[in-house]
Amino acid sequence: MHQQTETNLNKSCSETTAVPKSTSTTTTIAVKRRSLGSLKSINNNKQHTTPTDKPAVWRSPGHCEIPDILGKAYLQPSQPPPKHVAKKQPPPAITRPPWYPACCSNWSPSPPPPVVKADECLFEKRLRKAIPKIVLVSSPKSRLIGSKEIGTGVNGAVVQVTIRGSSNRLALKRCKLDHDREYRSAIVRELRIMATGHNNLIKLKEAAVYRNEVWIFMDLMQCSVFAVLCCRGLPEEYAVFIARETLNALAYLHTKGFIHRDVKCENLLISHSGEIKLADFGLATSTKHVNQDRLGTAKWMAPEVIEEQSYDEKVDLWSLGITLIEMMDRVPPHYSIKQDEQVFQKILDDPSPTFTYSYPTIYCTGLVAWLLEENPENRPTAKDVMTELDLHVEQGLLKTANAQTLSSFVNKALI
Repeated sequence: MHQQTETNLNKSCSETTAVPKSTSTTTTIAVKRRSLGSLKSINNNKQHTTPTDKPAVWRSPGHCEIPDILGKAYLQPSQPPPKHVAKKQPPPAITRPPWYPACCSNWSPSPPPPVVKADECLFEKRLRKAIPKIVLVSSPKSRLIGSKEIGTGVNGAVVQVTIRGSSNRLALKRCKLDHDREYRSAIVRELRIMATGHNNLIKLKEAAVYRNEVWIFMDLMQCSVFAVLCCRGLPEEYAVFIARETLNALAYLHTKGFIHRDVKCENLLISHSGEIKLADFGLATSTKHVNQDRLGTAKWMAPEVIEEQSYDEKVDLWSLGITLIEMMDRVPPHYSIKQDEQVFQKILDDPSPTFTYSYPTIYCTGLVAWLLEENPENRPTAKDVMTELDLHVEQGLLKTANAQTLSSFVNKALI
């Protein structure tokens, strides 16, 4: 056993040391230790002997090698997508007229298409004929400075504008020039009514057809009656004065053969001097034909309008009665009902409305009851109400204000 162990040790020593044979002296020479990198490169050279293999990556000699623990954690940046090159469109094909041989003596060229005039020019001619006394401006936009929205109408929004080079301010209403014939007729009718120049109707100053629109320039008023109601209710004498001025406007309209169909506080305007003017004739119609359309604002509609029966100018008197209640109560009857169909049912089923939140005199209550007669045959005309109202004022049964006191009241209410 001892001899076997000694033999193994001698074998291992012979593998790791080289001792030259010499008879005189015995010298031990240390073998130089090779680096791991050198051993790896030697092993790689032994394993890969083919000349086509790539040369091994050179690594600096050292004690150890840094392992690749990240792998492919860091990806290469993505390349931007190639730019799309637009394909060239082929040129449009040239269409040539058909060729006819010279022997065809019966052939004649087709006539050129008729020259169609611009739609705006045709409508402008129609306006000149309808309102000959009103100036039609050719380039209205260059004459204006600034704009501020002050309200809305049936056919368009209303803004406040200033004429360039002056301090004159006007109200401008812009309406789209639709191709519908009835719509165009409504615009012409509205301009004709305003061009009459009545004291209690909003006055038309100028008009223009510009870029497929109709620009309507009107008097600039201080506010509407509805704007005053947003601040406070109206005492009876002011409501009676406004109703009397509105009756004057309605009586004039009815004698000219028009029905307004949208009388309410939003369409009653107050000037800076306290004048009352009826506005927004977008729903106005003529009495020359039968009217059965359900048009207007739901809470102010007369029963015959809701039932779509034939009606006349007396529907405006019903709306004025509702407007009188609105001026003193600050809200119209059935104001809390949102659905129009429910409002219509209440108007048809319930008795005629009256005041709810205010305390008018018995004569004012009687006036409203007269205006709100369900049967239009028993309902008075505008002239009848004017006569009766003036008689009550003369006898002192009803009190009424005037333009000056109304202007002072409005200025204090709007502060």
